[in-house]
Amino acid sequence: MTEWIGILLVSPLWGGTSTQLFIQAWLFTANVFISLAGFVKGAVSRKTTALMMGVALAGAILHSLLLFAGFWVLTELLPFGQTQTENIVYWIFAALFAPLMLAQIPAKLRKSWRNAMTPGSFETDILKRKFDSIRTSTSNHDA
Repeated sequence: MTEWIGILLVSPLWGGTSTQLFIQAWLFTANVFISLAGFVKGAVSRKTTALMMGVALAGAILHSLLLFAGFWVLTELLPFGQTQTENIVYWIFAALFAPLMLAQIPAKLRKSWRNAMTPGSFETDILKRKFDSIRTSTSNHDA
């Protein structure tokens, strides 16, 4: 019974989740270096780029720890990943999710670069998100 739970539930869920955690950890790591470059260049305030760097570092650490903890819980505490079928299903789902997530990386890196190198870009993104949030909540109340 446990093997079927691993094959039908755990492997697909962890395949997608671990792939996302892995890609996010590397994306945050890239953002640390982008923010560092912005800090050195100084076009955007160093306070802003230092904040961006701190958030990126915290995100990289958090996603790496979550990835490590997930693997540890599933392989050391629970009997997951001990059969070839579980591992095959895991890698199938990881391979299915990876292209969807990898396709988003160039745009996210360009946005991070723009925020670190273009004065006012970071603040504009914050205001845009706030405006979109207000517009969404207003349209939900109208319904």
